[in-house]
Amino acid sequence: MKKNMYIFFIGTTAEFIKLAPIIKELRVRKISYKIITSGQNKIDFEYLKDFTGKLKINIAFAEKSKMSSIPLFLFWAVKTLLIGITSLGKELKGLNINNSYFIVHGDTVSSLIGSLIAKRFRLKLVHIESGLRSHNFFEPFPEEICRFLNIHLADILFAPTDWAFRNIQNLRGIKVNTKQNTLIESYFWSLKQKKQGGLNLQKKLGKYFILIMHRQEHIYFQKKWTRNILDLVLNNAKKNQNCVFIMHALTSRFLESERLNAVTQAERILMTPHLPYQSFMSLMRNAEFIATDGCTNQEESYYMGLPMLALRNLTERIEGLGENVIISQDNEKIIKDFLKNYKKYRRKPIYTKARPSKIIVDYLNKDTLTEKQIS
Repeated sequence: MKKNMYIFFIGTTAEFIKLAPIIKELRVRKISYKIITSGQNKIDFEYLKDFTGKLKINIAFAEKSKMSSIPLFLFWAVKTLLIGITSLGKELKGLNINNSYFIVHGDTVSSLIGSLIAKRFRLKLVHIESGLRSHNFFEPFPEEICRFLNIHLADILFAPTDWAFRNIQNLRGIKVNTKQNTLIESYFWSLKQKKQGGLNLQKKLGKYFILIMHRQEHIYFQKKWTRNILDLVLNNAKKNQNCVFIMHALTSRFLESERLNAVTQAERILMTPHLPYQSFMSLMRNAEFIATDGCTNQEESYYMGLPMLALRNLTERIEGLGENVIISQDNEKIIKDFLKNYKKYRRKPIYTKARPSKIIVDYLNKDTLTEKQIS
């Protein structure tokens, strides 16, 4: 009997952080796998090398331009898809379609490209983190569209929560509830790391909060709204708190194009580049709260019990909603109330020994798979 083959198609560091526990589980069991990188972003594999071990990248597509505009991004996406369909033929055509699993994660454009490549070569498409939905194609954009297409293309869908599982239970294919997001394993590993490699901002700045504004639907299409939200948060945060403003590439370009140089020079604001995962988790744990227009870190905030203000109308996750996580809903009153009373949203940290990666690998490593649901 031929052994199963597992192929990971990864586009961003955030995807890798959530796929890392599955890769580690395969390595521990000495099960072979391959990694293909899409080139959507530079993936910092080194940040988790103490967790996964040193990884071999089997195929790496050319990286997208760092100064990418929307037209350039679309050009990269189409080009990568076409190259993947044509150049991966030799690599993928010889695989047994009955025991070859093409694994994508979440809702990035890369995950959709990977899904289409898997369908082209008739490989079993595995979607990790299935069922998270905002049910609005414009927030987050284009991620919600990508996730919608992925869950309809996938042959095997691993949902991280009961709620996510219910969102996909009427779809075709195999549905498995892992009860927790694979992220939780990378997160708890990061807590044990003594060498954080980041800034000890608690000692340097005293009390501080984290601010993130980087969503493309805001930066590109709602510039006036983005300016207003920045002003609202920065002007209403408590005066004895410093602001750690995370500088994503889109954030920097937005501040420059809108001539918001005063923001970068304000005394209470520290502009910080994107940090390694362990360092950013340390930064979050010592913060008073986090205000962000993306919900990528909603789960970690929930695990920590850290107050989080989501500067958006919708979220594709349910962790912490009504507890430590508040959705601003473009409501000035909600934002001001959170900034004034954020302490009432702090909760006790959550601890669990859950290992969703084991559930996933156990299931994929079975000899036969049939269409069914496992809750």
